[in-house]
Amino acid sequence: MAACFSNVLRRANHLEYQMLKCIRTGFRQRLVTGLRPYSHASASSSRTNGEKFGTISAEPSQRREGYTKRAPLSTLDHRKLSPTDWLDLSGLTQPSISFRHRLNRDREWQTFYRKSSSWQLPFPPRSSGFFYYHQPPGAPLLSGELRFRLTPNHLPESFNQGEDCLTPEGDAWKIPLFVLYYTPFHRNVYQQLRVDGFVSDALDSKLKSIAQTYICPRYGSVILHSLHQVFPIDFSATTFRFFVVGDSTYQSVVVNYLFRVCVEPRRPSCYTSKGLVRFELSALPEHAGTRTVVMRVVKLVGNPGPYMGEDRPQEGALVLRHNPAGGKPKLLSFNVDRKSHVFRSKGFSHPDALPLLVANTFGNKHSSP
Repeated sequence: MAACFSNVLRRANHLEYQMLKCIRTGFRQRLVTGLRPYSHASASSSRTNGEKFGTISAEPSQRREGYTKRAPLSTLDHRKLSPTDWLDLSGLTQPSISFRHRLNRDREWQTFYRKSSSWQLPFPPRSSGFFYYHQPPGAPLLSGELRFRLTPNHLPESFNQGEDCLTPEGDAWKIPLFVLYYTPFHRNVYQQLRVDGFVSDALDSKLKSIAQTYICPRYGSVILHSLHQVFPIDFSATTFRFFVVGDSTYQSVVVNYLFRVCVEPRRPSCYTSKGLVRFELSALPEHAGTRTVVMRVVKLVGNPGPYMGEDRPQEGALVLRHNPAGGKPKLLSFNVDRKSHVFRSKGFSHPDALPLLVANTFGNKHSSP
């Protein structure tokens, strides 16, 4: 009897040992499984289970590029936003976004943060917020643009607490109205603007007419409606193009050798920095009695380089034109008026542009002398 009881006890202990072994082995396997290398398959299954219960959100680095699983945007009017219009674009290079009122039901809108012919820059960290249409107060309707407002949370009330997404140069990330109209893959955005009431039939007709008769702005073009606007500039560039927008026109302006007085095409610029600048009417004594536009540096961006001459761009100072031959630098300036005896047609390519810019800014306050 005692021997039988002893055998039963040994078998029970052995069974308990095997159960503990299985439990421990399984626990270790689960630990190893949790530490296995990242793969799209494992991430996909994890997201599927987690998102089903609303417990897991993928980090930006783990997202499939361009992948979206969200409700279509309902509006680009910041006064009518809903929580479902809030987007997180952090780390995405070319996110895909749908609109409730899109024209092409099979094609989502794809945008990007910064793009060139050879690379794309992803949206920076904490790029979450709302797309919205911005119409500068008092400016021509053609100067409207799409922007992205960064907000602390998904509530529409946070819109006024946020700030616009900026480019690496420090100006607002934007897509101009004309680009939204003219570029085929932006048509769903343009359709949403029509539904929201930002683009009337009359404005649509103006855009159509401009597309047929003018040199038109593209994505990244500098478009000005006021002298007070700040815009990006590359001080090493030999050619600078910008557009002045009016009620029914875009005036294209091209200025060659903006930052030097002697033309030496094979000689690189001594400037290497970029920055933010603005135009303004000159108050200098030598420009008294004229409407002369000068350029002021608002902010420098990037490496200023080794050049330390007195004519180098400096924050808060007016822009000077470098003389590679070693002569005295000259102030960068443009006389606005055609009829002035100091007006020179070679100063810029479109003589109607700067008068339009001054008129947009001041009305009749600074009319021709």
